[in-house]
Amino acid sequence: MLTIMPNVPLLSSLRAIVVRHAATPPGHSTLAACTGTMVAVLVWYPGHHALILLVLPAAWSRLRGRVTGFAIWASYYLMGARDIPIVCERFFADYQELTRLTALALGVVFWLLQAIVLALPWMILKPGPAASAWSHAWRTALATVIVTIPPIGIIGWLSPVHVVSALYPGWQLAGMALGMVTLCAITMPRYSPKAWLACAVLAALSVCAHWQWTQPAVPVGWKTVDTALGRFDQSSYSSLYARTIQLQVIVRRTFASGAGVVILPEEIAGLWRPAMSLWWRPDIEHMRAAGQTLVIGMDIGVTTTPFRYTDSAIITGAERGRMDSRQPVPAALWKPGGQTSAIRGSVDQPYLTIAGRRVAMSLCYEDLLWWPHWRTLLDRPDVIVSQSNGWFDADLAVAGIQQQSIASVARLAGVPLLRATNR
Repeated sequence: MLTIMPNVPLLSSLRAIVVRHAATPPGHSTLAACTGTMVAVLVWYPGHHALILLVLPAAWSRLRGRVTGFAIWASYYLMGARDIPIVCERFFADYQELTRLTALALGVVFWLLQAIVLALPWMILKPGPAASAWSHAWRTALATVIVTIPPIGIIGWLSPVHVVSALYPGWQLAGMALGMVTLCAITMPRYSPKAWLACAVLAALSVCAHWQWTQPAVPVGWKTVDTALGRFDQSSYSSLYARTIQLQVIVRRTFASGAGVVILPEEIAGLWRPAMSLWWRPDIEHMRAAGQTLVIGMDIGVTTTPFRYTDSAIITGAERGRMDSRQPVPAALWKPGGQTSAIRGSVDQPYLTIAGRRVAMSLCYEDLLWWPHWRTLLDRPDVIVSQSNGWFDADLAVAGIQQQSIASVARLAGVPLLRATNR
């Protein structure tokens, strides 16, 4: 019979944690979970009252015990990402990679895991009841950074950083810094006169930012095209040619309406093949002669065994350029160990220049993240262009959340946003 010595340090530590958590009334965890759920509902689609995000760190820092700290954040991420099971079912089943039941089950696993992974840093860094104001501040800042930048930030959607654009629109890096200070300040358990003064200064600066803020104007002659072409069947050249004809008709019609720059959704042209160069050549030559520019989403093959490709925005016509997605959708497109996978583009890719404007691109999944857009905090572009292909989620809350997320980035950067989506 195995006997465990009661004075083993690890056992003593575990016992202390259990006792401490057991002292927390069960109702506190339930209240924390309800709070996280309500914040997710009010902040994200169909609301987007981003200032309510301040409730999360404020409540988290004052809750008793790590379990309640975990509960408030896990419930927030579960409610905010509630569409993951349905998205997985539609995506993997429609591409015939999995059965509908298996895809749905996988989606449930992803849904639960993402909430656990994103809530764990908040649980681990939860300040104790006797922690100093400084401890509350640095723990809040560190947890926010951990869930926003890679590696965890690869799934860093719904980040509390989104409150920054609501507080300090157009202030870029200064706004981000002040927003982080604000997040830290509201977690402090006891307010001294100096702390109240700091909060008053932050509030005054927020009022100043809103007073200076004006809605940026979209460049004249730039037009985005929202399509309803659904999933692209690329199994035959006949389907490829049919999609090409559809896109050419759309592009010609939009240019004929007076547009100088036309923006189509992400991956709308599918995987680029040699035959497509022949099909598009007359249109590209006409655009070049007319001084017109097309921004179109497509996949570019890189290697054949294993098959690797980039999810890219291609600029053609009067100008040429290319931007590769810095973070294709994990598990769906980005599968590093799979036989087929998108590869990640460099985070150092410079802005594109289109019709004399400096353009920051956001390709589909990047709309939900902050870190691919780090450059907009330092060097303001003239416009942000977002391309998305949400044929599997256009009727779900996640489509609205995606739009709200990239709008938050554009608001902090102080630049106009142009979005082209396919459903």
